[in-house]
Amino acid sequence: MQIRRLLQFFLFGTLLLSAAIAGMAIMLVEIETKVEEAQNKRYQSYLLADELRQSSDDLTRFARMFVATGEEKYLKYYLDILDIRNGKIPRPEGYEGVYWDLVVGKIIAEPARDKTGSLSLEARLLKAGISIDEFNKLKEAQNISNELARLEIVAINAIKGRADDGTGLFLKEIKADPAFANKILNDERYNNYKSRIMQPIGEFLTAVDQRTKSELLDLNKQTKNFLIGITSLSGGLFIFLSILVWILFVRFLRRSSYLMQAVKKISEGDFAARTQISGADEISVLGAAIDSMANNLEMALIKANQKTLEAKQQTEELIEERHHSEKLLNNILPALIAERLRKGESMIAETFPEVTVLFADIVGFTELSARLGPREIVNMLNDVFGRFDTLVVEYKIEKIKTIGDCYMVVGGIPERDPLHCQKIAEFAMAAMQSFAEYASDFSQPLSIRMGMHTGTVVAGVVGTQKFSYDLWGDVVNVASRYESTGEPNKIHVSDSVKFRLDDDFIFEQAEDVEMKGKGKLHSWFMIGRKKQN
Repeated sequence: MQIRRLLQFFLFGTLLLSAAIAGMAIMLVEIETKVEEAQNKRYQSYLLADELRQSSDDLTRFARMFVATGEEKYLKYYLDILDIRNGKIPRPEGYEGVYWDLVVGKIIAEPARDKTGSLSLEARLLKAGISIDEFNKLKEAQNISNELARLEIVAINAIKGRADDGTGLFLKEIKADPAFANKILNDERYNNYKSRIMQPIGEFLTAVDQRTKSELLDLNKQTKNFLIGITSLSGGLFIFLSILVWILFVRFLRRSSYLMQAVKKISEGDFAARTQISGADEISVLGAAIDSMANNLEMALIKANQKTLEAKQQTEELIEERHHSEKLLNNILPALIAERLRKGESMIAETFPEVTVLFADIVGFTELSARLGPREIVNMLNDVFGRFDTLVVEYKIEKIKTIGDCYMVVGGIPERDPLHCQKIAEFAMAAMQSFAEYASDFSQPLSIRMGMHTGTVVAGVVGTQKFSYDLWGDVVNVASRYESTGEPNKIHVSDSVKFRLDDDFIFEQAEDVEMKGKGKLHSWFMIGRKKQN
């Protein structure tokens, strides 16, 4: 049997068993995901039940506090709780447990009245994916709580000197009756409603636990079955591969040693050596090829000597071309990175925990391009970026790239520098001044925005035909965002930059910057250097 067919057979069998193992592993991961989903659904159900209980307790507390003190803020808190539960205002962040204690203590602000994205407690119950029976339990508890709220409304209006006019509206003027209000909120009927709320909540939690337990038992059974299948298939794969190794060792290892002996003699210059292998499989074909190769080597050696002289001349030409290529590479990449590439590094990627990135962008470049011709716009960019290039060398920082009218530099890369932030700041002030000088003589109004941020980046070389040294990381995105949200002819910086430069530079407060995934970030304008004493 030919080696190729034997290997194809074993390869197909190995792939088949491996695919089966991988498929089971994927399904096992899916089951684990379902387990997490079941646990999360249970947790969310607990939160909804607790929110209903807590909101009922908070309504009682603020109703009693309003009746006892008459202070309007407690009535406002009471109505806010009802509005949140009914979906009239959005549920605040952290609306669990001691939220209203923190509001009363003025530790956090009162809930916003914006209706955007607001959902009632009932809508969130439906969205949680609970069963109809579970929903009915919480709905029953909510209905009891609503009955309790109706008693509390009567008591609140009794304090305000209003009574039900028979239509459900409290438009009838009466004498304020605190004793009646206190009786409503503390009598047996009221306390009976309070105690009745917990029964359906308890039944709801029991139903959620039973459903979750049933789901988890089924998923655990599936997990066990898949683990047994994976173990069995892995054992079969091990046996299959063991048979393959044994066949290869017995059939091919010895004959391969004959090939190696002949090849070793030929490599030492004994072109009369032969493999002495017969047969019809690939090793026999390889032996015949080695024998034929030995016959041809002598002729090839003569031709090789003739080409040696030609190769020497070509080597000299290659050396000259290499010098030219190294010069071009140094113009494209930082000198330190170019040297590492020349030494054979194929993958250059490093993490720099402390660098400062600056973006500079010409304001209104699109409109400016429409007013100027292509030659004039390119000349303008060449003049401006040429000035910046000179300052990059002067302040010993690194230019990363230009994208259209955007100019990007970094401090602390590729050579780590504890003064990276100061150097970028000095560059920014000098670049802003140089740009202003250029803009004062330009035919059109020119202004520029700059943005700075300090943090951690990954830097490395990408590309195989055209190299590019670039940066990646959150600090790049944030610096670009500070540039795009800045003001013309100002240097817009982050808190981390101000913290490092506060002793040497003057800053003024700027508006917060909205950053996706981060919320609002503080920002500052760097307006000048402090005078030295």
